[in-house]
Amino acid sequence: MDNLIIAEKYEVIDTLFSNDLQTIYSAKKTGADDSKRYIINEFKDTDTIYSLKDDFSKEKCRCIKNLIETFYEDFCFYVVCNVCSGPTMEAFLSNNNLRLTEKMYLTESLLTQLIDIEKLSPFIVFSLCDADNLAVTGRKNICFNCNLKFTADNISATKSDVSGRIGEIICAIFSNTVAADPERTKDILPPALFPIVQRCLEGQYESIAKVYSDFKSLLLYSVFIGSGSVDSQIRKNYQKAKIKRKLTPVRRLAAVILILLLAGGVWTVVKDFDISTLNKSKAELQNAKPEALFTASTEQVYTGETVVFTSQSSDPDANDNIKSYLWVISKDDKQVFSSSSQNISYTFTEVGNYEIQLVVADSHDEVSEPYVTYITVLPKPVPPDAETDPGSENNK
Repeated sequence: MDNLIIAEKYEVIDTLFSNDLQTIYSAKKTGADDSKRYIINEFKDTDTIYSLKDDFSKEKCRCIKNLIETFYEDFCFYVVCNVCSGPTMEAFLSNNNLRLTEKMYLTESLLTQLIDIEKLSPFIVFSLCDADNLAVTGRKNICFNCNLKFTADNISATKSDVSGRIGEIICAIFSNTVAADPERTKDILPPALFPIVQRCLEGQYESIAKVYSDFKSLLLYSVFIGSGSVDSQIRKNYQKAKIKRKLTPVRRLAAVILILLLAGGVWTVVKDFDISTLNKSKAELQNAKPEALFTASTEQVYTGETVVFTSQSSDPDANDNIKSYLWVISKDDKQVFSSSSQNISYTFTEVGNYEIQLVVADSHDEVSEPYVTYITVLPKPVPPDAETDPGSENNK
């Protein structure tokens, strides 16, 4: 039996979902030899088609990046989309132990895309945010597959329902599993992020833009994602190093000659200028990075013991100080604790290797390099039984 052909150009490979409202197909281009696949949503219910008319107008179609085209045929409405190239979120989280930086980037990618998608009806946004629709590309980016499964339950979804689903996705990202328990959010999330996700789960956000605004205001964001983030600074330093390495010996010689030739002319211009004033002005314009540093109340730690970590961070600039702190404690590369307090205490309940990291920012939002130390937590020693004096019974 020949496969179904849609619009004389899409050959159906498989049926992914079907109910009274719609059918979703996996398809390829007719006669194509490549392995490229498409998702085709076929809507056959008149009321559903009418409700989609505005959402898939020419102006709003661009909100869904994977969408290729929409068309009517034989009293049905079709939405054709590309398939995400990366693994599903469930597979990605199961096979990878994410660092905090990667979790922050995935959350950033989710929220920034949803700000555009939010222009569509809540039931479409709610459907797109189903865990089965989410894929991950490049370890930092969310991709939406367009399996628009509409049911009697989700077709009446509201903005409050969308808010709750976003909270569930963020919980999944930070707990490293789509089977995350929202009841354990306080144990899973960085303390600064917890109130935002809690509001999402409770359906309190009416706008995804507001969720993103609150997310961007966190110190966590400036440390890991913002222009002053550690990751951004590392990338800038790497690019500078690459540029320096590109200077061949011939180019270096040419650069030196050019500098020497220009030096005479430059000196003529500035010889009467107060060099000390120039240096002073330059120093005033530069803001040095703060330096993160801390001490621990003990170095030999056993299970059940509490260690106090005291910040000794400083800022080399006069009239500047440390404005904010970010502590992160990880065990086996998995975050177990974070705090924005100046000093912290933490009780180590499990044996293992721990990484303690502190990043600070000054009043100009200049971010320090991370200060990191490592602690190995040992099993709590069992005290030996008290020795019994052999003659003690006879002396009673």
